[in-house]
Amino acid sequence: MKNQYMLIDYNKNVQSKIEIKFNSKLKVFEYKLNQTLFDGAVIRDILYFVNNLEQKFGRAKLPVYFDLGLIEIKDKLTYIIFECICEYLIRVKNRKVLLNFKADKNIVTDGIASSPLKFLSIGYKPKNKFEIYGEKFKKEIQNSHYRRLIAVEEEEDPYLLSKIMGDIDSFLKPFNVNKDNRHTIAEVITELVGNALEHTKTDCLIDLDVASDYVKEKEPGNFYGLNITIVNFSNQLLGHSISQKLKKIDILNERHLCLLDAFQEHKRKFDNDYIEEDFYNIASFQHKITGRAKNETTGGTGLTKLIQRLEKQSDDYSCYMISGKRALFFHHEYLFYNEDNWIGFNNTRDFFNEIPNERTFGPNNINMPGTAYNLHFVMKVED
Repeated sequence: MKNQYMLIDYNKNVQSKIEIKFNSKLKVFEYKLNQTLFDGAVIRDILYFVNNLEQKFGRAKLPVYFDLGLIEIKDKLTYIIFECICEYLIRVKNRKVLLNFKADKNIVTDGIASSPLKFLSIGYKPKNKFEIYGEKFKKEIQNSHYRRLIAVEEEEDPYLLSKIMGDIDSFLKPFNVNKDNRHTIAEVITELVGNALEHTKTDCLIDLDVASDYVKEKEPGNFYGLNITIVNFSNQLLGHSISQKLKKIDILNERHLCLLDAFQEHKRKFDNDYIEEDFYNIASFQHKITGRAKNETTGGTGLTKLIQRLEKQSDDYSCYMISGKRALFFHHEYLFYNEDNWIGFNNTRDFFNEIPNERTFGPNNINMPGTAYNLHFVMKVED
């Protein structure tokens, strides 16, 4: 995956007490997890481990063994990032990677059963297991799992996004996902992929799974989970191009000048919790706001409307984005646009005079080069 090395490089300065141990019995460098929860903090420790490993033992191309034990995975994006780390070690650093883990599945993390990580299990014996991992990392459309790595070169195909939209819509049909939701999910994924290819000029990884046949203790009926992750690695963070554009007043159209006015108001309220980067991340989801250098009246995103539509129909949801060191959380009660198509990410729907609700932004456990989305929806099965 293009620019994957950036995930490692951007996290060279993370702090951790993790030690590199040499397992003389297996003849491997070992990372051992001593807790059950597998979350962003663990990913940070693993990145620290990988950076130290390459710094101290880069020439010793012995295998790496991640002994995770029985784990409870926080969400889909967490194990997808771990997959990317493993793929980097195998493909870029030419190391064998071995795993020991057993994950409790639930409606959020059901997709771990179809993750290519299973092919790195220490008990999986085929000699070409690492080739299989590489192939499955790039593409698998089988059963309840849709995965595809979109190479930036594919952007030259004018029908690429239409094909992806059609493929995802067709993939979801057997799971009784209603027509409107199928189309909305396909639109969300297609818009994110299109943005990644156009603005960052890098590859984009799509991973979608459907967790079927779940029930709740106090509510009748069956439920299914839709778990979506979109990842790209780039030195272009989500709000960077907009931040640069606002410095060139002579090219700004009326709507971008309004955005500049909003920035002047917001910057007076920046503090340790709400920072400038948060503003530009939120600006990226404003109607007809684009980071393109030209003075355009098009651009912007309907992504928040699409997510809101899905969340309103969901029994439960967890949707967020990470870029750089910051996270942006999508809560449908804050995703309403006002009459001028500005979204405040707050209760008042006032983008110009009120800062976003504190629940919508926060620090990220790692420094994410590029942008990654985790979208999880729980839907009730319809008759």
